[in-house]
Amino acid sequence: LASPLPVMWFGGALTGGIPGLASSLVSRRFAGCYSRIIKRNRVPFVDFETGFPKQPPQPQRVLGAFTYAKQQKLEKLLEAEPLQTFKGRVIPKLSCHRVKHSGRNNWGKITTRHRGGGTRQRIRFVDFKRGRKDVPASVLRIEYSPERTSHVALIQYEDGVLSYILAPLTLRPGDQVIASENANVVPGNCLPLRSIPVGSIIHNIELRAGAGGQFIRAAGTYATVVSRDKDHATIKLCSTEIRKFPLDCWASIGQLSNLERFMRFKSKAGVNRWLGRRPSVRGNAQNPWDHPHGGGTSAKHTKRPPCTPWGILCKGFKTRSPKKPLGLIVQRNLPGKLQKKFSIK
Repeated sequence: LASPLPVMWFGGALTGGIPGLASSLVSRRFAGCYSRIIKRNRVPFVDFETGFPKQPPQPQRVLGAFTYAKQQKLEKLLEAEPLQTFKGRVIPKLSCHRVKHSGRNNWGKITTRHRGGGTRQRIRFVDFKRGRKDVPASVLRIEYSPERTSHVALIQYEDGVLSYILAPLTLRPGDQVIASENANVVPGNCLPLRSIPVGSIIHNIELRAGAGGQFIRAAGTYATVVSRDKDHATIKLCSTEIRKFPLDCWASIGQLSNLERFMRFKSKAGVNRWLGRRPSVRGNAQNPWDHPHGGGTSAKHTKRPPCTPWGILCKGFKTRSPKKPLGLIVQRNLPGKLQKKFSIK
């Protein structure tokens, strides 16, 4: 049947020639990465109850550096209230099921050995950007996160928004945290490097402004602000490497939680299977054609420096190209033997 009105095509929508209908059906949308707000890592906040802009934040009160010595004193004060992780279920809208590939690539070939199985896990959506600036939030609980070594904290902003962040060591349920340029220098708060005093311990450091934290995210790790100049802040990482970061990058205050992770005692072999780790065979227990350490009438020595089944050194072998420029790296990390010698590791 012939249509009385001409049919036109506008960006995937059919219209019958009615004026204004095409503009109402087709709304031009752009990716969020082109927004000025997201580029500046700022989210507009409006009071949930009144609908008006939020009142200006309170002035900064805690100005001194949060050093490792201060954290140790704070730990002694919190000894009477040990941290208890939440035993309930995770919030479904803040997590998703973890897809496991058992160490295989897109062709089905094993690229990482000794991986596979394990219990079903859910990945928590952790806010590494701390995008909601100048919005106070309350810590509801501290939770275990199966896909990372440190604990995560469930926080609720004043407008009711829930979010996960990395939990510092001295953070407890009921504490107040905020991401702001004028925030107090206390554990859990997020500030730009230009506002963090020299000597403070930090974690979740951005490598590029607005990209989200990429450094110091494992359990028990922290970095120390050594110095600060006009454009960069010099930070000593937990690997003893010293490098510079732009002052516009953000970081969180404090050392990360779950220090006792390495003290966990696995009572049976099945615990590793629960964690998705399959059995491994020692190299000196194999045949000489299966492993460079194999063969011989005794298994007391490895016949050569520790290496992989393909003959690549696996203990202390430098993989970074010496021709690659250091860039913002001031000093490379110390070798493992020197770290043990000076009790760093």
